[in-house]
Amino acid sequence: MILIASDAFKGTIGSLEVAQSLRGPCEEAGFPVTALPLADGGEGTVDALVTCGYEAHEVEVTGPLGQQVTARWASLHETAVIEMAQASGLHLVDPSPQTAWDAHTYGTGELIAHAIENGCTRIVVGVGGSATSDGGRGALRAVKEAGVDTSGVAFTVACDVDNPLTGPRGAAEVFGPQKGADPATVARLEERLARWADQLDPTGRVRDMPGAGAAGGLGFALMAGLGADRVSGAEFVLSAVGFDEQVARASVVVTGEGQFDEQTLGGKGPGTVIARAGAAGVPVIVVCGQAKLRAGDVDAGRGEQAGVAGAEVAEVFALTDFAPVQQCIAEPGRVLQEVGYALATTVRDRGFCDGTSQ
Repeated sequence: MILIASDAFKGTIGSLEVAQSLRGPCEEAGFPVTALPLADGGEGTVDALVTCGYEAHEVEVTGPLGQQVTARWASLHETAVIEMAQASGLHLVDPSPQTAWDAHTYGTGELIAHAIENGCTRIVVGVGGSATSDGGRGALRAVKEAGVDTSGVAFTVACDVDNPLTGPRGAAEVFGPQKGADPATVARLEERLARWADQLDPTGRVRDMPGAGAAGGLGFALMAGLGADRVSGAEFVLSAVGFDEQVARASVVVTGEGQFDEQTLGGKGPGTVIARAGAAGVPVIVVCGQAKLRAGDVDAGRGEQAGVAGAEVAEVFALTDFAPVQQCIAEPGRVLQEVGYALATTVRDRGFCDGTSQ
């Protein structure tokens, strides 16, 4: 069985569409295919969980610049999973220095309050893809103004960045420019975050913790203000969708994302897939938009610190090997189908799957 567990190609095609594009050529070649959605706590996390038994909810909340937006969250029993990008994501703004300064997380707090009002006692907040650098101040304000009781609620931050709140590796310096901040705005954001840290975390216990700088400091607010713990977003989603059970039945795993590079191996979803498949002794094929690494680079030890060195990455297929960049962006599904035929040929020629594995 071929197990497809690919992340989205950010801004181009979603994870489920990636799997659908690759599935046809593989099944046409006679190989059984199972597809699992992949996300790392950022965009696509709710969609991934909804396909695996979570219930979807929709609610109108406040967007990052005060506009009303429709956001989805997911629940299973008393656990709620909130994707902060649904309410406070970068895709909801036209990035500029002004939006980098103004964008807030109030709508994310409204989602948290809505989940508590619906009886959820564990709140997992996937942080990634944010437009914000408010240190999570808006989210805490929204929870407080909603008047919900958080005393019996366990909070978890699901993310795969380990940046602190402030400093050279902090939220403003590292992520501010991605959100439209120019150097002057980055400096102002850094100062504002430092003041907020002094107010919410006077002992300095939380501000330097890994993940405090996630989503413009939302990780900090949830940990310092609501006592949240932190887990790997990719690990959380893979466990929720039953990856380990499926990889035990697989002959080969296919994973990927928009760009396959050293950051992939640093705890992102596809890197986690490679590590878990390697631990299970299952070879991996990577499909990506562009490749900065090839198969031998992983085995050569670049992934040692991420725990993926020695995993068998049998092949790396980049869309740009099959078509010009502009076509890959405009027609990713069509190019992925071409990749799918090459993938099926490799699976057959390498003897990974005989077409009868269940």
